[in-house]
Amino acid sequence: MLKTLSCLVALLLLTACGQKPGPVKATANKDPKIAAVEEKIQKTTPEGKEIIEKIKALKPEVNGVVASKTLNEIVDDYAKNKGDYNINVIGWESSKKASNGRWKVMLHYQDYQKAMSVAEWEYDPQNNKIYPFEMVNAKTFWTGVGGDTTTPTPKAKK
Repeated sequence: MLKTLSCLVALLLLTACGQKPGPVKATANKDPKIAAVEEKIQKTTPEGKEIIEKIKALKPEVNGVVASKTLNEIVDDYAKNKGDYNINVIGWESSKKASNGRWKVMLHYQDYQKAMSVAEWEYDPQNNKIYPFEMVNAKTFWTGVGGDTTTPTPKAKK
């Protein structure tokens, strides 16, 4: 009886230690729109990546008025502090414009309704400023509230 019992235990151990299936890989395919955007982002040159980091630390300017926060702070606020209206940042892309030496910098993101959107700025390295290039999404990422109040605001014309 002891021999039979030890054989059964050995058989159970062999069965339990046999090959197990590996971890289940995610079968859901990535959204083709997101994959296409990520492919564009990966093509950003090292110089372009440096420009992205530089402009994220700058305060965007709209109609001659400088924002009270950096672009990175504003984007981060939209991604984390808007509750149900948070955006999902896909990534940043940049390329140098051949015509004038300025840089085209784009933020790819999904809005709260999961629609793909792009905000585009132009960076002028000569005066170290960024401006919205397209006038719908990029203007959204500007604020005059809650930042450095030492930035002068233009006086209203009389």
